[in-house]
Amino acid sequence: MQRLIIEAVLALSLSPLAIAQSAPPSETPQLSSIDRAKAIRHAQTICIESNTIFLTVSTMDRALMKQKNWDRLGLNILAGCSADLRLEIDRLHFTHIHTYVLTDRGSGIILSAGRVRAFDGVVASGPMAEQIVKILSAARLSSQPIAGN
Repeated sequence: MQRLIIEAVLALSLSPLAIAQSAPPSETPQLSSIDRAKAIRHAQTICIESNTIFLTVSTMDRALMKQKNWDRLGLNILAGCSADLRLEIDRLHFTHIHTYVLTDRGSGIILSAGRVRAFDGVVASGPMAEQIVKILSAARLSSQPIAGN
């Protein structure tokens, strides 16, 4: 009886492995940088969520709008999170490391993530906003024609 139970457990535990190994690699979803750039390019709105009291939504909002390319991006910041892009900011506990994750809300794809080391959220918001606008600019502004040419 014990032998039958052991064989059944082994058969059940190995069957997902056999299925995963037999699946052709063409069926596994692969995400390219083109998909990420397309998601950023087609977005019209962004919402900011903060999971820390050390870096508030309004602080990050102001820091983003102070960036020189922000007006050219054509993104609107929404208060509610029904936006195309979601920017989630946080601070690791007992550290000075502030993190962000930029995701496409429709597909759940992580478009970018990063971190900034700073004593408080106000100081961290500047470099963090600079990184975010740089990523957004690379995808959104590179496809626009340059004026004067």
